[in-house]
Amino acid sequence: MSLYEEKGHSINTKGQSLGRGFVILSLANIIVKVMSLLFVPLSKHLLGGYAGYSVYNSAYQVFAFVYVLTTAGFPTAISKLVTELTSVGNRKQATQAFKMARAFMVIIGLTLSVFMIVFSKPIARVMNNEESWLGIATLAPTIFICALLSAYRGYLQGLKNMTPTAVSQVAEQIAHIIVSVLLIVCLKSKGIVWAVTGATIGTTVGAAVALLVVIKYYKEARQEQKVLYSGEDLRNVKRLADNQLVRLLIVYGLPITINSAIQNAGNMIDTSIMKGRLLDAGFSENVSKILHGMMGATRSVINVPAALITALCISLLPVMAGLYAQGKFSEAKQKADYAVKLCYIVAIPIAVAMCVFAKPLYVMMFFGDGSILLCLMSFSVILMGIVHLQSSIMQSVNDLFIAMINMFICVVIKAVLNFVLISIPSINIYGAVIATYVSYAVPLVLNHLCLVKRRNIKLKLLSTALLPFLCSGLMLVGAVPAYLFMNWLFGLFMNYYFTQTLSLVSAAVVGIVVYAFSMKKTGGMDSEDFALILPAKIRKKFKL
Repeated sequence: MSLYEEKGHSINTKGQSLGRGFVILSLANIIVKVMSLLFVPLSKHLLGGYAGYSVYNSAYQVFAFVYVLTTAGFPTAISKLVTELTSVGNRKQATQAFKMARAFMVIIGLTLSVFMIVFSKPIARVMNNEESWLGIATLAPTIFICALLSAYRGYLQGLKNMTPTAVSQVAEQIAHIIVSVLLIVCLKSKGIVWAVTGATIGTTVGAAVALLVVIKYYKEARQEQKVLYSGEDLRNVKRLADNQLVRLLIVYGLPITINSAIQNAGNMIDTSIMKGRLLDAGFSENVSKILHGMMGATRSVINVPAALITALCISLLPVMAGLYAQGKFSEAKQKADYAVKLCYIVAIPIAVAMCVFAKPLYVMMFFGDGSILLCLMSFSVILMGIVHLQSSIMQSVNDLFIAMINMFICVVIKAVLNFVLISIPSINIYGAVIATYVSYAVPLVLNHLCLVKRRNIKLKLLSTALLPFLCSGLMLVGAVPAYLFMNWLFGLFMNYYFTQTLSLVSAAVVGIVVYAFSMKKTGGMDSEDFALILPAKIRKKFKL
């Protein structure tokens, strides 16, 4: 039951709407992920190819797992609890809850940082990549910084302000790439272990920059809160005891932490399984590393649209949690349906485009071989997006443990299928593709049944997808001929790389325009949807 679920409080709170918050975070995530994608081929080249990138990827998978243990639960719990408290006018205790959680994050972050340093070599051996140990150790301080960083982000997201998260993400990635590249170049002569270490130090510096940014926004937000609500009557506001706040942070934070830890543990298990099972299939050490690195690069591309869905989930949780706390269940369901619509509007055309244009995209990113993996994996973006969106909705309405159990089932299925399929020589790395689709299809069904039976939230998963799929097909009608024509035209006087890159960019522009007009004409997007992403002058000129 929600904190104030039994009471129909209705107090207006300032903050960005679901759509606006989604757009702000999405733009930031696009910038961050594009920079991250550019970093993959650059780092791959500087580290000596896919084999070197495999060492970096192994260290980063360990970091990602510990990062999630530290930052997934309590920041989301802060966001949810701050939203619930502010929705009923209890802003003072919202800040108090944040400060409590921040203290927890300092302790947790420091403990896990020390753990990573002390056990870096054994962890590297477990990952089947002993050269990654120093990278794991040097990533450890980042965990402590990110623990604090995520606490501040959670508080500001709870106020429905996504701008600090967006700005800090971009600043973090810029600092990360600049420092990483400089240190890789400087340390490469000492060997792959030190080169990977340089890349990981860049991650730490980026996190430190982001922390400074969010602290600045936090101070501004606190000052704004004092001005806006200085004369507010708080006599009728329900207050909670300190132990109740702590209990709610744990009740909200623990299952979300476990849920996210399960997901990333699954990724870490996959990383460990892949290389070992490829060796069992008869591939050499070098070929196994290359195939493993190819899958890592493919997942880097998949992470771009996946990050947009993450932005949607982050924006959705405080909005739905606030409505649920006020007893506005019908409005909460409408927001959930709207979130599914936004998910499909973004994920479906990107999935279709990645499938069709996988090869030129790999050429543009200097990824080399492996585009067939992206072609096959592209539609997993839709499945993953809906499952994560369902989990976010379930967390908002306090079905946290059920979301956690369903995700655990997903990870187990994925690990078993990877273990069995990758060791079959004729399937090899493509077993990971099969495992991804099957493992996410199961929790999708389980989450849907839970939401329908327990909360009477029946998301329109099929009907809402029809128009985006139709318009994505129409998008290809415009984009593919544009690509072929430009490929012929540029091929007359340009080299292969620039021909492929410029042709892809031209096709993308045509595809976006065709998709937008198709969605407008078919009713897939209305004027309010376009108002979120386009300036008024452009909407007026093109009548969108």
